[in-house]
Amino acid sequence: MKRLLQSLSIIALSTSIFAQEAADKKFQAGLVFGTGMNFMKMSTNKLVADGIGSDVTIGANMNFSFNDAIGITTGIEIDFETFKYRPSGNAVYYHFRDKDIVRQVDLEASDVLYELQTRKQKPIYISIPTMFIFRTKFIGYFRYFGKFGLRTSILGSNKITDTGFEYAIGDNPVLTSGTSRNNENMSAASELIFIKTVGGFAGGAEWNFSGTTSLVAEMGFYFGITPLYWDRTAGNNQDKQFLHQKDDTGTENDYFSNGATHNQLRFKVSILF
Repeated sequence: MKRLLQSLSIIALSTSIFAQEAADKKFQAGLVFGTGMNFMKMSTNKLVADGIGSDVTIGANMNFSFNDAIGITTGIEIDFETFKYRPSGNAVYYHFRDKDIVRQVDLEASDVLYELQTRKQKPIYISIPTMFIFRTKFIGYFRYFGKFGLRTSILGSNKITDTGFEYAIGDNPVLTSGTSRNNENMSAASELIFIKTVGGFAGGAEWNFSGTTSLVAEMGFYFGITPLYWDRTAGNNQDKQFLHQKDDTGTENDYFSNGATHNQLRFKVSILF
């Protein structure tokens, strides 16, 4: 019994020492990996979300502590995101040239008409989180925290994969049938906004498993503040890319722009030193 009590005392003492080392640090930095789900909120009636998108994040985070309880988290993260949507009812078209989706202003007679069935969009963003963090004191090897703040993202690239039907030049899609075709790795100039911001909150736990090294896990919910797509509806702007059939002759069409924000549910794991 005496040895058992001595062993428990040693474990308790070492736990307190390790936890105190981590608690005393004013700065922590390390690697982060995350995954999550995207939920699109469409702002046009012509398109609807097609299931749930995905998100994978890698990067580096830094914690700056003002005191034991309050700090700020920032860093640089790369987000590999996926959005999915489809037409809501009537047919939706666009013109394309090789791998480029053609804007109304750039349209040429030789461009091919395409009827969209589903779209998977895969943008890559460089993101900078700026979040306040509120932490408990260590309880053994663990302490718990909550966060709230913003994630601001800069668009790096954007690739599109569509399913649908291609029409021969001059064909009326109302009178003829298109040929099934997957348009893969397409580009759409000036569609996604270059910068976006989401706000959110998260909570999780930090495990101080060795010296000042900690493993951190968190779950967070983020909501779109800025739109994902440029609003091309105002005035006579001809940067629009989609056509919406207005009558059954197929000759009178109306160009429109996509519009959406998105919410995210994100799970992150990081190791901080």
